[in-house]
Amino acid sequence: MHPPGSAHDFHLDDDAQRALAVALETAGAIGDDQCGTEYLLYGAMSTARGDVAELAGLFALDPLRLERGIHTLREHRFSLDHDGPGPPPLSARAQRALLTPRIDGTGPTGVFELLHGLCDDESSGACQVLRDLGVRPAELRRLVAYGTRHLEPEQLDQLLDALDRRDTAHRPWWGPRPDAPMETMAFAEGEPLEVARSESAVVSIKAIAVTEEGFGFTLGIESLRPWLLPPLLVPEEVLVPGQPVSASGPELVGIGVSFGDGTQIGNRNLWPRWTHDEPTRRVLVAVGSRIEQVSVNDRRRGDHHVVTADWWSWPLPPPGPMELRIQWPAEALQGLIRVDCNPVLAASRALSAQLDAG
Repeated sequence: MHPPGSAHDFHLDDDAQRALAVALETAGAIGDDQCGTEYLLYGAMSTARGDVAELAGLFALDPLRLERGIHTLREHRFSLDHDGPGPPPLSARAQRALLTPRIDGTGPTGVFELLHGLCDDESSGACQVLRDLGVRPAELRRLVAYGTRHLEPEQLDQLLDALDRRDTAHRPWWGPRPDAPMETMAFAEGEPLEVARSESAVVSIKAIAVTEEGFGFTLGIESLRPWLLPPLLVPEEVLVPGQPVSASGPELVGIGVSFGDGTQIGNRNLWPRWTHDEPTRRVLVAVGSRIEQVSVNDRRRGDHHVVTADWWSWPLPPPGPMELRIQWPAEALQGLIRVDCNPVLAASRALSAQLDAG
C-alpha cells in the first residue's frame, strides 16, 4: 500500500517521473511539510533536457535561483506538520498539476503538461517563485503551450522573438545583442592595461568592445601567490524584482566606473537583470566569468589562478575620460586607471555608418 497523493497515483512519462523524484527529495531535504508546486518547478528545471532545457535557459531558471526563491517563499509559511519518515506529502495544487492530461488525451503526463498545470493557478507556489525571479507566469505559460501542442511552430517563433531576454531589441542593456556588430578596441603596444596590483594579485583591462548601444570591458585577475579568499565579482542576487542588488565584504572585488559627466556605475549596486523595466540610470551588467587554474613549477607560488570577467555598460559613455577603480580588501589590492571614451564613441559612430550604408 502507498499513501494517497504519492507518486504511484499519477501516470507520468520518464522525464516527469524524474522531475517528481527530485521535487520530493528536495522538499524533504529542505524540511518542508509539503511538496508543493514550487518543488515540482524546481524538479522540472533541474532535470530539464531538450526543449525544456531551452525554456529554462530562456528565463534563467537555474536550480540555484529557484532554490533561493523557494527559501524566500518558505519564510512566510514554515510549519512542522510533517515530521515522519520519508518525503513530505504532495500538496493539493501539486497533485492537480501532476494530473494535467495531454492535449490529445493519450499517453502519460509529460514535463510540458506538468509545467502547464503548475502555472495554471496564479496563487500557486510555483507562480509566486516565478514572480520573485522576475518571470511572469503568463509568459512561461504561453511558451509551455507549445510543448502541449497549443501553438504552431510559426506562432512559437513570433513568441520567442517577443520574450527572449537574451537578445530582444527592447533590452539592449542586458548585454550586446548576439547579432550586433562589435568593434574591439586595441590598446597601445597590444598589452593589457594594468589597473591595480598587490603582493598577491594583479588586475588588468584585457579588452574593450563597443556596439551602437553600449560598451564592454574584460577584466583579468591573476594570482601572484595563494589567495586568502577567492574573488567574488557579483553580489548575491536579489530575488524580488525592483530591489537593488548590493553587497559588501572583503571577498568582493569592488568595481567602480566614473564618467566625465559625473555619473557612476559599479558592481556594489547592480541593476536587477531579470526585470522588465528599462533602467532609469547607467547600468553595469556582469556578462560572464571563467576561472583557470594552472599548476606552476614553483613551490613558493602554488597554483596560478587566472579569473577573466566580462562586463557590459549601457548606454554609451559620455565624451571625455572614464576612470575605472578596483578594490579587493581581502588581498589589500586597490588602484585606478583613466581611459579616454572618445575613441569608444568614434567606433560606435563608425559602426552606425556601416549599418546605414549596408
